[in-house]
Formats: sequence, structure tokens, C-alpha cells
Amino acid sequence: MDVDGTPSAEVVRRTVAALDTTTDKRGVLPMSPARTVRAATGVARVALTAASGMTLWTLDTALGVTVTVLRGSLAGNPPDEVLAEAETEVRDRLRHALGLPTSTDYHREAMPTLREQGAQLLRLSASTHAAQPDTHPAYPGILTEITPDEARILRFLHVDGPQPSIDVRTGRQRAFGGERLISGLTMLGEHAGLRFPNRVPQYLPNLRRLGLIEFTREPVGNPSRYQLIEAQEQVRDALKRGFGTKVSYRSILLTEFGADFVQTCLPTVISDGSQTAT
Repeated sequence: MDVDGTPSAEVVRRTVAALDTTTDKRGVLPMSPARTVRAATGVARVALTAASGMTLWTLDTALGVTVTVLRGSLAGNPPDEVLAEAETEVRDRLRHALGLPTSTDYHREAMPTLREQGAQLLRLSASTHAAQPDTHPAYPGILTEITPDEARILRFLHVDGPQPSIDVRTGRQRAFGGERLISGLTMLGEHAGLRFPNRVPQYLPNLRRLGLIEFTREPVGNPSRYQLIEAQEQVRDALKRGFGTKVSYRSILLTEFGADFVQTCLPTVISDGSQTAT
């Protein structure tokens, strides 16, 4: 401002101290206020980025786990199973966020494909040095798929041989309304000492499915063995259904696979009390 009080157009210039760019004996710049501000800003930016990434991971994980829990609950899965699945989901998402392999990756690496397993079997079959197992690899699985009563049936067939069974049909041909009134009736439940003899109609198809027994059209050697079955009330009632109703004599026996399974896996007692297998 001039002496007479009018504003002056001259700009006042003030000198600003230059930044200290000298280094110490180690060649390190001293921490000036400006450098401190810039460093703090960079740290804050990194922290904000990490926090935002963590927030996104947390939100994504929460949504994913919520979907997993809802899906398991709607499917009627037990709470313990739903909780275990949710924990696995959180663990896998955290490992994925950290760049580590998840449990799915471990499973994928450890479990070969079916084609790879088949190729390995073919390689072993062509090898002259591969060790052959003493028993069939299906035997442990079969033991988990049969009941105690079914084991008794197998042992009974092994000791006593083929057992008689009968079918009862109407005399008319199937094309003219003929039907099978009784199929595969046998006295195995009583003779083998089963705990639930009424379940024989469920036991026999399962044993046949596993390849352990078979039904044949050939009768057993002694025809008199069928008399006890024919004396059953349901057979007598079926034979009264009409003219021409007939009885077909069948038999039930172990397959070669079933016989080897019994000798390998089941203790069998013969008439003199000794065991043929342990």
C-alpha cells in the first residue's frame, strides 16, 4: 500500500527456504517435514488398499457362506454337517485369498481320474513284476454290504450245498393272462438259523446282485427235499387257484466267486466241528 493509502500493484515476494537435499555420512536424506508427510500418505494408501481388499474378501466370504448354509438347511442336512461345510468354505476362501491351495485343489491332486485308474490297472496287468493280491479287492467292500443273516446264508450254502426252491405258476401261458403266483420260495430262513427269516426275499436278491449266489432251473438231486416247501400254506393256497397251476423246481447255490468269498472271509464249520477257514 502506498503512502497516501492507495493499494499498490507490487507483489510482495517472500523467499522460501529450499528443501534440504544434503545427506548424512550414510547417504540418507534427513526426514524433513515434507518427506514425512509424503511417507505417511503412502503408508495410508497401502493400508487403505489392504483394508478395502480385506473388506471385499470378508463380504464375499459372508455371502458365500450364507448361501452354503441356506442350501444345506433347505436340503434338510443335519446341523453338524451344515456347520462343517460352512467352516470348510471359510477356510478355502481364506486360503484362496492368501494364494494357497484349497482343500479342493488337494483332493484334485490326490485323486486320479477314473481313466487314470483304469490305465494303471492295464499297466499292472501287462507287468510281469507286479505283485498279485492274495484276495479279490472287492471282498472288503462286500463285507460292508451284507447283513449278518446274509453271511449265515452264504455259510449254509457253502456247508450244505445247493438248496431247493420252487416257483408256482398258473397253467395259462403268460400271453393269455398267466402269472407267477410264488417265486423262489425256499426254507433257507429256517434251515440256516436266521434271526429274521421273513427277510429272505430281501436277502437273496442282494446276494445275487453281489455275484455271490445264483438261481438255477436245475432241481437239487433229491426230489424229496421239495416236500417240506410244498407243504407250506401259501403253496397249498396257490395250487387251489385253478386247473393247471403247476410247481417248477429250482435251486439256489453259491457261484465260484461266492464260494471263494466264503472260504476267504467267513469261518465255516463242518459236521465234525472243525473249521475250514478262519
